[in-house]
Amino acid sequence: MAPAFAWIELIFLAVSGASFVSFVVSPFIAWRKGYSPYLWLFACGPVGLIVIACLPSASTAQTPEQMELMQTRANTTGAILTGLALVISAMLIVPAMLIGV
Repeated sequence: MAPAFAWIELIFLAVSGASFVSFVVSPFIAWRKGYSPYLWLFACGPVGLIVIACLPSASTAQTPEQMELMQTRANTTGAILTGLALVISAMLIVPAMLIGV
C-alpha cells in the first residue's frame, strides 16, 4: 500500500496539470470567440475554462451593439474570474511565505 503522501502528491499533480491546461486553452478559446484573451489568462483555472466554453461566440450577434454588449459581458466575466484567481493565489502564497513553508 502506498504512503498517504503519495496520494496527495498525485492529486496535487492532477490539479496542477488541469490548471495549466486551462491557463493555455482558456485565452485561446476567448480569442477564437472574439473576446480579450488577456482577461481570460488566469480565469480561475478549470472554472474559467468551463465558463468561456459555455459563452456564445461574439460573431453570433445580429447587430454591432449586441456584439459590443456580448464582448463587454464576457470580458468583464473574464476579468472578474482572473482577479478572483489572483487574490486567492496571493491569499495562499503570502501567508506561506510569512511562516516560512
